[in-house]
Amino acid sequence: MSSSSHQPFATFLFEYRHDGDEWAFTIQAKDAADARERLKALTWARYQGQLVAVVPAAAGPLAKAAVWLRNAFVK
Repeated sequence: MSSSSHQPFATFLFEYRHDGDEWAFTIQAKDAADARERLKALTWARYQGQLVAVVPAAAGPLAKAAVWLRNAFVK
């Protein structure tokens, strides 16, 4: 995610129903109005794949090496 204004983003929660269950997801936005506008933009979303891991931005050299090795050998 990138921000041209460098303004801090808040996390907004949205929920929906699917197959008889309730689900939720978050959107990072400047404010509630911005979050609702971003929700509308999801009409244009494209599938990018399954998230399999989250690596902290401040990962040390060991974590970076582990991720590199996994990416190099797991296809």
